[in-house]
Amino acid sequence: MIESKVHTAAFIVSSATYSALRTGILSLTPGDHKCRLYCSGSKCRFCVVDSEQNDSQAIPGLYSTWITDDILAMSRLQEDHFTKIDIVEKFRENQIKSVVNLQESGEHSFCGNGNLPSGFSYDPESLMKGGTTTGRYENNTTIKENNTNFANSVFHYNFPLPDFQACSLNRLLDIVKVVDFALSNGRIAVHCHAGHGRTGMVIAAWMMYALGLSPSQAVEAVRSRRAKAVQSKEQVETLHKFRLLIRNNGGMIIPKHKLARIQEYVAYNQKFISKPESRLYGKIPKIAYTSMRLVMLKMYSSVSFDIDSDFRLTVKCGEPLASNKSLDEELLDSQLNDEDHEKTYYWYQEQVKKGLTVSTINKNLETEDFRDILRLLDLFFHSTFHQLTHKEEIFAVLENWDQTEKVSF
Repeated sequence: MIESKVHTAAFIVSSATYSALRTGILSLTPGDHKCRLYCSGSKCRFCVVDSEQNDSQAIPGLYSTWITDDILAMSRLQEDHFTKIDIVEKFRENQIKSVVNLQESGEHSFCGNGNLPSGFSYDPESLMKGGTTTGRYENNTTIKENNTNFANSVFHYNFPLPDFQACSLNRLLDIVKVVDFALSNGRIAVHCHAGHGRTGMVIAAWMMYALGLSPSQAVEAVRSRRAKAVQSKEQVETLHKFRLLIRNNGGMIIPKHKLARIQEYVAYNQKFISKPESRLYGKIPKIAYTSMRLVMLKMYSSVSFDIDSDFRLTVKCGEPLASNKSLDEELLDSQLNDEDHEKTYYWYQEQVKKGLTVSTINKNLETEDFRDILRLLDLFFHSTFHQLTHKEEIFAVLENWDQTEKVSF
């Protein structure tokens, strides 16, 4: 599990660090002139190797900042970083397993030492001595190239975004899911040109997706470590729209409108679940799988889940935990079957305010009482799906199942 130490900021309205006028001028300025006019060309302060500016270098020689315990925001790499400070070794020392590159090929070609035939200021192949594994993400599939010793590879993901601009919400969601997947394998470094605008926007979006922060909280958290992050008005607005995407388009546990079938619900929040997760859950809703797993882990010493097919789930449990042996079964039965969905829904809304979404189920519920988790699961099924029949009718059918006479309608 990824643990990121983020100090939650009080609610504030985020603003851009660049004015709309300045952003507009920069967007209209051709790339070559932009480098010469605003970036000082070959003397660009973000494209030099200078080990003396320790206040802004989490990795000496590289303009970089740890935004969380596991995410490094940095400026783009130069060939000098490989030859003068052995940046690959620095990454290994810091357990950085992946680099997320948000630059467009060919941009800022006059900054620092310019660009290489790769289209960037460095060759992604050089991220690993003797060869690098590079990755592209297309149609939710990671495409790996130049397979060379995966155990020690530094993965490279390129999501080209225009400088000082944002991207579509679905594109941002795809990037964030790859960031989340990369973090499951180790620390990551994210960069654009200076590591401010696009980099800050993507990291803030990940905080919203994985940690449940609001746009203002996420921007404040990033800027508290890297002051100039999330630069343009468009980038800030995109983060606020991203929150609406999470709230209204499949990111919440309980949808606004009831559904008829479980398959519809799985499709409803599918885009907020990564491919590895999707394969793990099959056609079982993530909330059902995760809730039962969390409850069982609170009851038994060990738990393993095995999905044999789309709907067939086998659970193997270890010894019951000693702390649960004194639980009164009758009391539990009364506590869990009071059917007071109004209280549970209020509790659920409070959890949503704390950041509970489909993406944050594990993080937000792992410390909750198992009774509350079971009540939430009951509320989920009650509130999400149309009630096709009543339990009294089902009991009546089961009690009379062995009757020889059947009533025809």
